[in-house]
Amino acid sequence: MLQQNRKEFSNIAPRLQSALQAIADDVVARLGCIGAIATTLENDGGLYARAAAFQVPAELAQRFLAESGLDVTGESAILYLDEKKHRYNLGVNAVKGVNGRAQTIEQPYLISDQLYDLLRPLTDEGTSARLQEEFDIRQVVAVPFIVENEVVGNLLAASRDSFDDRDIDFLVAFARQAASSIAHHYRLTAMESLGKVIFSLQAKMTDETKVLQAVVDSVVFELGYAGAMVATLEWGNALPVRAYALDDRPQILAHLEEKAGIKLISPKAVVYLDDDHYKDNLSVRAVKSVNGRPQKYLTSNRLYDLLRPIVRKSLADFAQQMLGIRAVIAVPFFVEDEVVGNLFVASRRDQFSAWEITVLTSFGQQAAAGIRNARLYHEMEEQRRIAEMFSRMAFSANASVHALSNLLSAVRTYLHLLTAASSFPPTQQQEILNNSANMLERLRQTSEILENLHTPWQQMPDEPVSVNDCLVRALHEVFPQLLVGFEDGSMEDKMGVRVHMMLAPHLPRLMTSPDMLTEALRVIIKNGREAIAETGKKGDLWIATGRVGLDEVEVTIRDNGTGIAAEDLPHIYDLGWTTRVDQGMGFGLFWARDYIVRVNGRIEVESTWQEGTTFRLTFSAA
Repeated sequence: MLQQNRKEFSNIAPRLQSALQAIADDVVARLGCIGAIATTLENDGGLYARAAAFQVPAELAQRFLAESGLDVTGESAILYLDEKKHRYNLGVNAVKGVNGRAQTIEQPYLISDQLYDLLRPLTDEGTSARLQEEFDIRQVVAVPFIVENEVVGNLLAASRDSFDDRDIDFLVAFARQAASSIAHHYRLTAMESLGKVIFSLQAKMTDETKVLQAVVDSVVFELGYAGAMVATLEWGNALPVRAYALDDRPQILAHLEEKAGIKLISPKAVVYLDDDHYKDNLSVRAVKSVNGRPQKYLTSNRLYDLLRPIVRKSLADFAQQMLGIRAVIAVPFFVEDEVVGNLFVASRRDQFSAWEITVLTSFGQQAAAGIRNARLYHEMEEQRRIAEMFSRMAFSANASVHALSNLLSAVRTYLHLLTAASSFPPTQQQEILNNSANMLERLRQTSEILENLHTPWQQMPDEPVSVNDCLVRALHEVFPQLLVGFEDGSMEDKMGVRVHMMLAPHLPRLMTSPDMLTEALRVIIKNGREAIAETGKKGDLWIATGRVGLDEVEVTIRDNGTGIAAEDLPHIYDLGWTTRVDQGMGFGLFWARDYIVRVNGRIEVESTWQEGTTFRLTFSAA
C-alpha cells in the first residue's frame, strides 16, 4: 500500500492508530490472549509496532515491552524484511513466507511454541525464555494483514493456551479488519496527497519545471516512496529527466552522478525513442512497447533497467543496494491520447499493487495536466507578445505613413514653387532657393522613413513621458487650427467645438513611448469631436489631468456629444466594431485599450445616450 515518509513513521495518523489499538484490545478481551501487538509494513520494508494490549497489570505489560524490545513508540521495535538478522523472526516470515511472499490465503498465519521466535533479534533467547515462563505463554502467532494479495502489516498474539481453529478464525477476521483500516487510511492519504498536488499545480501552473517538481516531491514526501523522477517527451523523440526527488539519501545520488560522470538533469541524461542504443531502457519500452503503442505501465526489479545504458550496470546495482530499492515502475502519462512523458517511481517493496499503480497513474496525469496548462500559458504569453509587437509595428507604420505624407506634401509644394519661380520677383526667388537645404533635409527624412519601413519589427524605445505634453500633441493633431500652447483655458474651433483644458502641473512622468501615448489619447479625443459633430450643434470637450494617490496619473476626456447606446457600450473595444457606416475600421479604441492595459494602465468609460461620454484613463508613474 501507499506509505508515509520514513521520517514520519513514529507519528502514525491518530485515526489509524486508534483503529489498530481497538483491534489489539479486542484480541485480548475476546480471545483471552495474554497480549497482542499490531504492526504496519511501511515502504522501507520495515514492520513497525503500532499498538499493543495486554491482559496483565499495566506495570507488568510495560516491563514485558521494555525487556522484549517491543517499544511501540520508538524505532527499536522495527523489523526489516530484507535484513539478515531479522530473517528468522516469526512476524517477518509470516509476511515473506518461505518463497519471498506472504503466507498463502489458505493458511495466512504462522504459529510457534517459542516466544523467542516472535522476539528475535530484539531480545536474546535467554530473556525470551524467562519472559515466556514468567507470563505463562504457551504459543505465539503471527497473522498478516492482507489487502488484494498485498501484505500491509501483521497481528502478533501470545496465549496461555494453544490456538485452536476457532481462535485462528477470529484472528484472521481481526487481521482482515485491520487490513481494511490500513488500506482505507493509505488510500485516504493518497487522495489527500493528490489533492495537495492539484492545489500546488494551480499555484505553479505558469512554470512547467515547478509543476513537475511538485509531482515528484508529493510522490516521495507524501506517499513515502524511495524516489521519483519525471521525464518529458521532447523534440526529436528525446526523453530527458526534468525533475526528481529522493527521500533521505541524496549523498548516494551525488556519488552515483560523480562515478557516472553525468548529472541526472543534464543533456547527457537523455534517452531517445528512435535510437536502438536505448531500446531496452524502461522509459523507452513503456512509451514504445513492442508494437509501438504505449504501455499503461512497466515494472522491473532492477534499477539498471531505468538507467541503462547511461549508467553502468555495476554502478546502478550499487545504487539500488545502497538505496534499498526493490522495484521500479514507469508510468507514461498522456494529453489527449498522446504520450507527453513518464513518471518513474522507486519502491523498497517487492512489487507495486494495483491500487498503487492506479494512484501513480493519477499523479502522472496530473503531471500531464500541469505540462499542458504551463505550455498553454506560455503559448498565450507568446501570442500576447506577438500581438504587442504587431501592434507596435502597426502603430509605427501608421505614424511613418503620416509623416511620409507630410514630408512629401512639403517637397511637392516646393517643387511646384521651383517650377513657377521664374514668374516671381527676385527676392521671392531667392527665398525659394534659400529653402532648398530644408527640402533636402525633408528628403533625407523621407529616405530614413522608407528604410525603417523595411524593418517594422524594431521596437520604439520607452522613455519618461509627460502626460500633459502628449495631450497637447494629441489635441493639436485633432484640432490643427487651434493654438494649443496653453495649459488651462478654453478655445473653439471653426466647427463649433469648444475645448476646455485643465492640466494639473508637476505630474509624475510615465515610462512609455511618447508617440504611442499620444496616439492613444488622439483616438479618444477624435472620437469625442466626432460625437459632438454628429449632434449638428455646438458642443464641449473637457480634457483634464490630475494625480491619484502618490504614483498614479488620471486623464479625463469628456464630451457632450451623441453618447453611446447601452447595447453598444460592451462592444466599443471589439476589433472591427464601429457605428459609423463607411468610416473607419473599428481599430482605434481596440488598439488604444490594448496599449493602455499593456502599460499597466486602466481605461473606464461612462456614457448616456444623447447626453455624452466620459473616458477615464489611469496610469502608474515611471
